[in-house]
Amino acid sequence: MTAQPQANALTDLPENLLPVGELSRRLAAELMSAAAVCRDCEHIAGDLANGGAALESITRLQALDELSQRLHGLSDVLQRIGQHASGEWSLSIEPLLEGLGLADLVVRLRAAEDGADWDVEAGELDFF
Repeated sequence: MTAQPQANALTDLPENLLPVGELSRRLAAELMSAAAVCRDCEHIAGDLANGGAALESITRLQALDELSQRLHGLSDVLQRIGQHASGEWSLSIEPLLEGLGLADLVVRLRAAEDGADWDVEAGELDFF
């Protein structure tokens, strides 16, 4: 899912400001993408659990399902905020993006409409 900006929502604002509705749509798209990753992990983990995983492990898999549902729900709420936000609301996006670890996420949230600047080299994946 890719967030599409509203027609003239970005044209009348200074470069450092972003309409709340547009930011909301971009965040909704990111959450929807994260929920899709969780769903894929659920299927993989489910297949592994069928091989004889302990009950404790299966119970922990339910937390992954809950996470997926929460991400999807938050995405829906942000999408609705984007649809119903007043066009006059805007904010500076740079303080919100400061310190985020995923460079490609920062680019997608900062970038304008078509994703032309989305060609960023991803950073290292943190395993913990």
